[in-house]
Amino acid sequence: MSKIVVGADEAGRGLIIGPMVIGASAIDNSIADNFRQLGIKDSKKYTSVRKIDEHANAIKKTSFAWSVKVLSAEVLNNFNKNGMTMDEAEAFAFFRAIEEIVKKVKGVQEYQVDNFQAVARLKSLLKKNNSTRHIKLIVMPKAESKYIAVSAGSILARSKSLHELSNIRNKYGNFGSGSTNDIKTINWLKQYYRENQKWPSKIVRTHWKTIDRLEREIKF
Repeated sequence: MSKIVVGADEAGRGLIIGPMVIGASAIDNSIADNFRQLGIKDSKKYTSVRKIDEHANAIKKTSFAWSVKVLSAEVLNNFNKNGMTMDEAEAFAFFRAIEEIVKKVKGVQEYQVDNFQAVARLKSLLKKNNSTRHIKLIVMPKAESKYIAVSAGSILARSKSLHELSNIRNKYGNFGSGSTNDIKTINWLKQYYRENQKWPSKIVRTHWKTIDRLEREIKF
């Protein structure tokens, strides 16, 4: 068997509404070639949700193992209350993803992760765990465009993120993309707060500075 690597990426980190999702996939060179033939690529290059889902299903069927970790806004809020930063939460989710995979796949040699801030935290978690301490960690900017395993992880994360956001819209209404850069999202948040005098903390990351700013604007 050729070298086994795990690639991972996140989706939804910058949203104010909805979860942050980590996706990870374990592959070797043969599976990598299969993914290239399928047209697997960085999830941000897809324009069709159907195609993302189609490729996510193919990745799940073809990988040695895969993992998707969903950190809801409610979970992230609780982490924040207990002093954990978003960067640390991301490192924790990356660790939990590979921890799950190595329970199913022996011989993982390398963990390829898209660039993020709390790399030292992830290194520490890997070294403290007997099942992951031997794995070489590679963290690189735009890794999802350079490593096919990371591309696969990004697709798994994006597919799950889009479906989670769709479920939230079905329950709460159309809030737009969930990004702080989306005026529809900002207007939805303001309207919700005016009507309820509180934030829907199960779906909104209430510890963000944007929330403090919106409260000041509304009360002013």
